[in-house]
Amino acid sequence: MGKHKEAIADCEKALEINPELGKAYLRMGLARWKQCEFDEAEHCYNEVLKREKTNKDAQADLKAIEQDREYLKTAEAAMQNCEWRQARNELNRILEHCSGSRKIILMKAECNVHIDPEIAARDTRHILTESPNDSEALTIRGKALLYSGESNMDMAVKHFRQALATDPDCTMAARLFKATIKFQTLKTEANELFKAGKFEEAEEKYSEVLLVDPANRKLNSVIYNNRAAARKQLKKYEEAERDCTKAIEADEYFTKAYLRRSRIREEMERWDDAVKDMQAAAEMDQKYEEDLRTLNKRVKMAKRKNFYKILGVARDANDREIKKAYHLAAKEWHPDKWQSCSDEEKETAEAKFKEIGEAFAILSDPNKRRKYDMGVLDGESDHQAQEDPFGGMGGFDMGGVPMSFFTQGGMGGMHGMHGMHGTGGGGHSFRFNF
Repeated sequence: MGKHKEAIADCEKALEINPELGKAYLRMGLARWKQCEFDEAEHCYNEVLKREKTNKDAQADLKAIEQDREYLKTAEAAMQNCEWRQARNELNRILEHCSGSRKIILMKAECNVHIDPEIAARDTRHILTESPNDSEALTIRGKALLYSGESNMDMAVKHFRQALATDPDCTMAARLFKATIKFQTLKTEANELFKAGKFEEAEEKYSEVLLVDPANRKLNSVIYNNRAAARKQLKKYEEAERDCTKAIEADEYFTKAYLRRSRIREEMERWDDAVKDMQAAAEMDQKYEEDLRTLNKRVKMAKRKNFYKILGVARDANDREIKKAYHLAAKEWHPDKWQSCSDEEKETAEAKFKEIGEAFAILSDPNKRRKYDMGVLDGESDHQAQEDPFGGMGGFDMGGVPMSFFTQGGMGGMHGMHGMHGTGGGGHSFRFNF
């Protein structure tokens, strides 16, 4: 860019000495064109033609300049419509003639921010080498860093600060600086809410973060994945799955998004899709190969009994959630509740009640639950669990527990099935520790 300015200065000096020097106008016209100064370039070429009407170079360059004008109009319209690739194609055509144009280089960098931020950051390097305090170039490079991922956010903020220090009226730098600080603040608040177990509030806060800069696909992919985690906790599986998909669309190498979507699809019992996602995660990071093997075992088990589904809890449910779900399910399907129903309904209730007890026996025992989750224990193969589902209860049949046990607070304030005593027969009191 600097050499074109020097060429123009040299030509102007030459024309001061000899205003009729056509070659000086021709050389200056080319230098102006290289800088995308179309009006000035046309003036120079017309001056050449005044002195030399048949100058073919001047005639050809004037036609090419007119074509470049059309390319520029098309590029500007495409950028207005966020059609970044089309705009970049038009700008590349202009750069064939205007390689020294700061304006066109920065326009192309802006397009690359939305296509490939790392390339955009490189686009501005030459300009900043010549002019380290160029506020527009600093801002676009900062935006490129911001759009390339969270790890570059602090560096982006530094660029915006430097741009504003050079030009306090640089509106784009001011807007991006404020948006970046807002993004960081809201994201931190959302993460704290999630850690505190306030999943509905976290979901709302993550949604608020996504409105800060909808065009920043890379950063928003992280937020979509985080919101998916909150929605998974709220059992909004379909919405959580869509969030993971959006995260992956924005960043096809986002391993954690594949992993999370696999877990969500597992909860939805979309086993084949869950395996595909886990395979993708394992291909990107070998540490997930064990998770893939475990999931494949679970898929085989899925055709048998899903104890989590029987109790109506998620796979990552804690002990308290499991015990609460068991209490509610056992109360719902206790045989005493179905005594006045048909024989078929009684049989269904008894079968359900037995399954509930079996599920609780596995999921309330940390060792058995771990084996179940690893795919080495299930309701079909664990004969001990089937015959003695309450581990250490002497073959006690839950059908013998009266309905009043579940309706009069018999489960409250207790800690686990293992504290049940005196199950041998009449006269003995029961105590279930949940």
